[in-house]
Formats: sequence, structure tokens, C-alpha cells
Amino acid sequence: MTASSPTIRIMLVDDHKTMLWGLEKLIEGERPAMALVGSASDAEQALALGASLRPDLIMLDLDLDGKSSLDILPALLAGSGARVIILSGNRDQALLARAVREGARGVVGKEAAADTVLAAIRKVHGGELWLDQAVMGRLLGELIGPKAAPPVNPEAARLASLTEKERKIIRMVVDGNGAANKELAQRAFIAEATLRNYLTSIYQKLAVANRLELYVYATKHGLGDAP
Repeated sequence: MTASSPTIRIMLVDDHKTMLWGLEKLIEGERPAMALVGSASDAEQALALGASLRPDLIMLDLDLDGKSSLDILPALLAGSGARVIILSGNRDQALLARAVREGARGVVGKEAAADTVLAAIRKVHGGELWLDQAVMGRLLGELIGPKAAPPVNPEAARLASLTEKERKIIRMVVDGNGAANKELAQRAFIAEATLRNYLTSIYQKLAVANRLELYVYATKHGLGDAP
């Protein structure tokens, strides 16, 4: 730290007294480069202290009294104006990546060495991110990976597979009120064998077995309506 470098004002949020004590001693040992301005042990106290103390950096335990501190992270960031480093004994990469997406600037494991914790504080205070490779990899994967395709609606897929000619044949079947294939073929100006080929294709696409099932399906899905 140079004579002109400002002291990094740090607030701690952790409900484990031993962990809190250790961090307090670590930071106090870095004076005048770092200064502990306050400590909180629960979410309510953290929000109140953050807003009143306006620290440069907050070290936030991921788990507070059995609840995720991510629930208060947006409000803590907004109220304190501080950069936040998550302290975590949890290696759930999805949860840690969520913390970063919601505004945390770093993630440090509770088992990390003192030098690692101090390095993270300096880097994050300087405007950088402090993330391990697993968290960074997950975040990058979410950014550049292909988006999951929306679930396919099987009925929509079946309906989309019909050609305009097949839709016309279906409307004729619905309007024909049981007319024979020969009569329907004449109305469509095609051979009866061609009509049967059309019907076979329609049955396969819509997963129906005969004209009665086709009539029921078409009525249900509006295929008998005028285009």
C-alpha cells in the first residue's frame, strides 16, 4: 500500500462466531491497508449496517442461519453501494454462479488460506472478479452455450406436418358427413386411389386409424373450419 492508497473499509457478515473472529483478526492485521468497520451475524443486521456504514467491500457468508444470503444480496448491494465477496463452504456451482449473476464480485471458499482471502479482497476492491475456475466455467458456459430448445408440442408438430392439400381433404371429410371415398374423390377432382393415398398419409401424420377417428380429431382441433 502506498501513502496515497485509500484504506479498504470492510464489513463482515457471518453467523459462525469462530469464522467471524478469524476474519476480524486477519483484516485487523492488515492495517492500515484494510480496516474492519463492522460485523453482522444475520440478514437484518447486515442490511442495516451496510446502509449505515457504506463499506467499500462486504464479505458475505452464503449461508446465514440455515438460509441463503442470496435472498438479501440485491438489497445489500443497493443499500450499501459496496462490492460483495461471497464466503462459501458450499461447492454447488449453480448456486455460486447465481451469486455472481446477482451481483457478487467474488467467491472465496471458507477453507481458503489467509493469503487467498486477502488477495481476493484486493482484487475485488480494485474492480476485478475473483472466481475459481469451476464457477467461471459455468458462467461462461451459460453465456456461450446453446439455449435449451423449448419443449415440443406433439399436437402442434402433427398439425404443422400437414400439407395444404391434406388439410383440404380433411375439411372435405368433416363436411362430407360420412360420404364414400368415391364421392369425396369426385368432389376433389382426383382419382379414388389418390384420395386413399392422401388419407393414408393423413392417418400416419395425425396418428389416427380411420375416417371416424380423423373426424373426431379434426373436429377437436378445428381442422374442419374454413381456412
